[in-house]
Amino acid sequence: MISARLTRLSFLALALICFSISALAQDTPAAAEDAPVTDSPATPAPEPKNGLDPALVGLAALPGDDASAEDYNKTLKIIEDRIAAVEREGAPPAPGGPDEGTVPDPRLEPLLDLRLSLQRRATLLARRQELQGSLNDIETAQETLQREGLTEKPPYPIDQIDQLHSEHRLARHAAEAAERALQIAQQQTDMAAKEIETKEQERRLARTQLEQAAPGDDRLALERRLEAARLGELAARQRQATAKDFLELTHLESQVARQRSDLLSAKIARMKDAVSFTKTMLDDRIEELTAREAQIRKRIEALTQAGDRAESALFDARRRLERNRDESRTRLLEEEVAAREAELGASRKGIAYLRHALSSIASARTLWQRRYRLYQGDQEAPLTSWLQEVGALADTIADETRYLQDELATVRSVQLMLVQRLADSGLASDMRTALKRRLDALDAQEGQAEDLLGVEDQLSALADRFEQELDPLVSRRSFAQRMDEAATWFAGWWNKELFVFQDQGFYLRDMISGGAVFLLVIAAVSLLQRLLRRAVLPRLVAASNGEKRAPRALVLALVRNTSQLFVVIIAFYAAMRVSGLLPERLHDWLWSILVVVFWLQIGIWASAGALDYLNRQRSRRERQDPSAVSGYGLILFFIRVGIWSIVLISVLTHFDYPITGLIGALGVGGIAVAFAVQNILADIFSSMAIILDKPFRVGDFVVTGSTLGVVEQIGVKTTRIRSLSGEQVTMSNTDLLNSRIHNYKRMEERRVVFKLGVVYQTPPDLLERIPGMIERIIRDQAHTRFDRAHFFEYGDFALLFEIVYYVQGPDYNRYMDIQQAINLAINRRFREEGIEFAYPTQELILRHAPPQSGSADARSD
Repeated sequence: MISARLTRLSFLALALICFSISALAQDTPAAAEDAPVTDSPATPAPEPKNGLDPALVGLAALPGDDASAEDYNKTLKIIEDRIAAVEREGAPPAPGGPDEGTVPDPRLEPLLDLRLSLQRRATLLARRQELQGSLNDIETAQETLQREGLTEKPPYPIDQIDQLHSEHRLARHAAEAAERALQIAQQQTDMAAKEIETKEQERRLARTQLEQAAPGDDRLALERRLEAARLGELAARQRQATAKDFLELTHLESQVARQRSDLLSAKIARMKDAVSFTKTMLDDRIEELTAREAQIRKRIEALTQAGDRAESALFDARRRLERNRDESRTRLLEEEVAAREAELGASRKGIAYLRHALSSIASARTLWQRRYRLYQGDQEAPLTSWLQEVGALADTIADETRYLQDELATVRSVQLMLVQRLADSGLASDMRTALKRRLDALDAQEGQAEDLLGVEDQLSALADRFEQELDPLVSRRSFAQRMDEAATWFAGWWNKELFVFQDQGFYLRDMISGGAVFLLVIAAVSLLQRLLRRAVLPRLVAASNGEKRAPRALVLALVRNTSQLFVVIIAFYAAMRVSGLLPERLHDWLWSILVVVFWLQIGIWASAGALDYLNRQRSRRERQDPSAVSGYGLILFFIRVGIWSIVLISVLTHFDYPITGLIGALGVGGIAVAFAVQNILADIFSSMAIILDKPFRVGDFVVTGSTLGVVEQIGVKTTRIRSLSGEQVTMSNTDLLNSRIHNYKRMEERRVVFKLGVVYQTPPDLLERIPGMIERIIRDQAHTRFDRAHFFEYGDFALLFEIVYYVQGPDYNRYMDIQQAINLAINRRFREEGIEFAYPTQELILRHAPPQSGSADARSD
């Protein structure tokens, strides 16, 4: 119990102490901060309850919301003096002593921030006064306009109202921008409030450190830190005031923009009924657009020439990059290629932009001409059609503008990357030049895109004005007028001439009627085929007697073997005849084509019917007697020959060809010709074997016997081969098939085996490295596959190596180029390594016998 009482008494005492401290803090007025922090050790001044007194840091009262420009100037002068005083006092030495240098004075940075915030507030004050004056002027102009009207007398030139429209459009954009700026200003105000809380915490922490400083601590440094914290809080509060001033200024800008937009709208409303648009004004606009077109065409020519030069330079740069063997220069060459590509892209993009600008100028010319007709009161003007077209044009301009803005964003991101790279002081001069050239090309492309954006913006403004002028006129038209306009438009559209061919006009009505007849014939044929398939054919198939076999075969031929080409030609002929699109001089040609196709279709039907009929007969006979069906193939062959002979004779008859003598000659001389041309027939069948079996084709390189060359032509009797020596070799198809044929065109890889020898004096370590050298050389070549390289044998005069690799592809010239490159590389590498190639040599070794005594005596005599 006693411990519980003691605990309660302890809590009561603690509460009384806290209450006393709180009452003391509330009783201390803000003016208690009566002196700035000095360099002499002293007890820190008490902090205010609300806000912070600038006198604590040696400053006068800071300007409030109603301060004037003179007040800001005086305060800035005091802050300048305070900055100078701090700089004169200098920074205290570092804790370690004079050898450790000095630390920056912590008061200087917040003083600079405070000066900058006050300068910004002074600038915003001047801007606010200007906007307030502009707002007063606009309100005065509105009152004058309502009371007295326009100062200018009508009629008003169209240039003047167009200028007002442009200013009104800018005012609307300014109002929209001000609305977006309001959101940013509000965010800045919120951030400033949070910053003040942070600065207050820093000030309280600095004050606590000074109050709790030990006797040995550097109180001067702690006092300066507290003063810096107070200055930082003052600067944060001024930044908050600056954010509020900016928010107020943004509100005022939005109000000015809206008032200016309303004033311009009122002026436009008073002027629009008394606008003058004369022929001279139109001619001036057309002349101006024509002059701009001429300038753009000159720029296109210049960019075309620049693009050609850039393309040539790009080709050279790529060749240098491909031939480069120095890895240290690879990066530079890649940047040069990128720079040339940027130059070429800028030229090509610029040409595209300028051509699009020409299209926009043509659209602007059309709009000006239509506006002239509108202001002249042209009753035949298709206003509804114009309104639809100008709406579609506005949508197109919006899409193209978004596309251009996306391209500009991409270009600017690359520009930023290049600028960051160019900021590197250690960049080599050659690399800097390449990057600068690439940046210049992107700058040129950016300028061209911005020019096109300007053209699109002008065209968009013109389209908007024309749409505003058209919309009320279209809406006021009566229903009868709209129906008449629609009928007139439909009649013009129906009788529109699409194109001219051989001095004959083709009209839309003829094209539509012809297309309708064409589709109708296609649908009728399709319906007839479906009727035969679903209604007639099932009945014929269900019949089992032999009388229905021939009709069933005919119906199957009609359903399954009707050529779509035949149907299309019939539909085309009917469409051309009904619509009147077929000229008289072309009628005979088209009719002849139709007759030929008709007889060909009859031949297809007859052949298919005969095939179906004979196949059914053969199946039935095969069940009875399998040996009786061996001649059906020959019968079918002769039936087909007979059918197509009739088709041929019918076609020739249509063209008035004398076929009586032809039939007699074929009947009498056929047998004699067959015996006379036995060899020719053998070659003909051989040619058929070549075509079906395809041992070679035209263009293949073949070797047959002692003949080798490229196949140029496969004829009925002979095949012609162009030999390597240049002459043409003609061979019989029979002889060609009777011999062995090597087709090198179908060779996928060429196996290459070669040997090389080195001298016997080559050291063993070099001999071990030679296969690896050769392997790397071969692998570095394109279109090759290395197989092996070995020390082959000891030759008579050399140490022999055998190398095997594959060339991918049948091209002999490629093989020779690769072999040459390998030989040159081996020669170069062997010279670098000091390896000598061997060549045939002989070595004589002379041995002397030991001298004898008798011969020595003889020599002495």
